[in-house]
Amino acid sequence: MWQLSPAVTAMPSLGDGVVSGVFVAGAACAAMVTWRRHAGPVTGWIVGTGALVAAQALVVTLLALQSAPPRGPVSLTLLVAAAVVGLATVVGPLLGLHRKGHVLDEGFTIGLGMGLVASGHLLLQFPIARPPSALMEMLIGVLVATHVAVVVLVLRQGALSPAMSALLVTTALVVVAGQLVHAFAGAHAGLDAAVTIARAATGAVWLTLAWVSLRRGLERDRRRINDFEHVLVSATRDHKERLHELRSTVAGLVTGSELMDRSDVPAEVRERLWCSLRRELDRMERLLSGQDDAATDIDLDEALGMILDLQRLKGRRVEFRSNGDVVRARFDALAEVVNVLMDNAVKHGGADTSLVEVVRRDEENVDIRVTDYGRGIPQDQRASIFEWGRRGSQSAGEGIGLHVAQRLMTEDGGSLRLAEPQAVGSSFVITLPRARRSPEDGPSTTGSTTHAVAALTMEDGRAWRRSG
Repeated sequence: MWQLSPAVTAMPSLGDGVVSGVFVAGAACAAMVTWRRHAGPVTGWIVGTGALVAAQALVVTLLALQSAPPRGPVSLTLLVAAAVVGLATVVGPLLGLHRKGHVLDEGFTIGLGMGLVASGHLLLQFPIARPPSALMEMLIGVLVATHVAVVVLVLRQGALSPAMSALLVTTALVVVAGQLVHAFAGAHAGLDAAVTIARAATGAVWLTLAWVSLRRGLERDRRRINDFEHVLVSATRDHKERLHELRSTVAGLVTGSELMDRSDVPAEVRERLWCSLRRELDRMERLLSGQDDAATDIDLDEALGMILDLQRLKGRRVEFRSNGDVVRARFDALAEVVNVLMDNAVKHGGADTSLVEVVRRDEENVDIRVTDYGRGIPQDQRASIFEWGRRGSQSAGEGIGLHVAQRLMTEDGGSLRLAEPQAVGSSFVITLPRARRSPEDGPSTTGSTTHAVAALTMEDGRAWRRSG
């Protein structure tokens, strides 16, 4: 059993060991986090600089604790060799740091700082005989050179903030001072206390920075997750809206194609039907390609006539009153909105009879009022019918149609709103901007000139009749 001479520093305490372990773990964690952002063969060694500094001190300390002072030449040579290998391992990759300067971020700096603090604590954990031998002085010189070289190589890149640079320099000075006092100053209470306080202060600063950085990282990750969820929800909603429009278009195409095969459809009606089917096919192509048709001047007599023809051909009775106005809008959007309102009247209102009226609101806007004579909308649901996913308790729909319809009209510079309650059924008002007319076009038809456009109806399911 060996005994320490009076000239040998004290054995390590449990508290010092725990503190050392905390900073070693902190340096390793910082290296792992930084490596995930800057993965690469050479980059991996560079971002692990803090952990390697701590590892060098840990290996030297463990080897030193295996033999008690006074140590023989073999033990001291082994310690020096371990320190030199650690120096080469740490400093070697940093010589090419000018090509990998992007890794000098906050995570790297915190990892390096914690590695230096860990090294400062670890190297105080093994006893040293005083006065130290030449080999022990060489060992201390290698360890000091490691810490100084690392800080110098990092600072010469000029990538760190002045505050971080000052903190790194301070930490290196505290660690070096602690090693020198431990080896040469003996039991000098004043120096030991000063170094201990400085070491504790720098360690506290690095732990605080690590905690703040961790909180910021978690907040960034939370924002990224929220952004991803928002994008995912938006993409899902867009997909559902497109699917809703496609289903509406397919339903119109199926109905129209079935009617084209019927022998009792007059030639004039067949021609209008074929024109409507071509429109729906073009609309489907745009929906599938994710493209919107451009806004154009739309003659409401012609456009609504084509849209309502398909509704009538589904067996619905529609009265159409117009004043010959022209609006600026997208035909696809107008068709989708009118079809949504007409389909909702049947599905949710139980009404197959509707009235569509075109009324001049003012010199800038035109109203299209779509009225059905069904069950109407309960008072407690009127304020929320345009919300995404909102539907009645008895509805089998998805609550998408009215939301999409209102959005489409808003995109065209108009609006869609629910009119005041009426005795029977419900009434929606589409408002669209009037098309700009040049002076040579002459005055447009006034709002008081109202006429009924020819309506197509079925009599006894066999003969077509035009009524005007």
